[in-house]
Order: sequence, then structure tokens, then C-alpha cells
Amino acid sequence: MARVSPEPHGGSSPRTGDLALGRRIAARRDELGMSRKDLAEATDLSYPYVAQIETGYRLPSAKHQVTLSRVLGMSLDDLFDTAGALPVPRSAALSTRVRPSIEEAITRAVQDLETLPTSVRMEALNKVQTRVMQGVVEERSRAQR
Repeated sequence: MARVSPEPHGGSSPRTGDLALGRRIAARRDELGMSRKDLAEATDLSYPYVAQIETGYRLPSAKHQVTLSRVLGMSLDDLFDTAGALPVPRSAALSTRVRPSIEEAITRAVQDLETLPTSVRMEALNKVQTRVMQGVVEERSRAQR
């Protein structure tokens, strides 16, 4: 990868970066015991470019964002602090969710059922039981094919 040379920013260039991003990069670099020079060498970016990113004068390009995240051992969500800010598509949320223990699943189901009016709780419980049993039967049927 070729070294990136920043344009001179002098006193007249506006800040186009993100100071919070720069601070996260600097903090992670410090956690790893790296100097700016070390980070510049590890990413094959110029020292002034890294300094401008860390001080909020410029944003790293998309290609350099990936390089920085890899070298710093951070996801892009962590790098940009977006993990909680963006909605997670339902399919992604399901695929990354940690499977609850049996006790946690039961507790959650009971809590959800208890929010329903007393008059419909038993009906809801019966429907839950029916759906669970249907799922078990379908899984066993697929396994036998």
C-alpha cells in the first residue's frame, strides 16, 4: 500500500474530520502501547495523515478505515461508535444473538405472558405450547429425511 501524503492544512483549511473518531483511534492506539509513528508504519499511512485523523482535521478514506480498524483490532462499528446508533436488521439480530439458557427463556416467556390480561394468559400459554410442539415435530421430521 502506498503512503498517503496529506494536503497541507495550514491555518485556512477547515476541519473535515471527526474529533470523537480521532479520540477513539488515539485511545485504542494508546491501549495497544503504540505511538502515532507505530500506527503509521503498521497501516502504511503517513505520520501527518494519522495525526490529522486523530486531531479531527480529516476523515480516513473508506479503504483506510478498514486498515485502521484491522490494525487496531476494532470493528468498524466500534471505530465509529455506531453499534447502538443504527437499527439492526432482524435477520442480523437473530444470527448474532447468543442463545439463552433454558431458565432464561422460561423467565422471559413467563414475563411476557404475565403482561397479558389474566383472562387470556391460559389461551396464550396453550398457543405457545402448540407452536413449540409443532416446531419440534417439524425438526424431527426434517432430521429423518
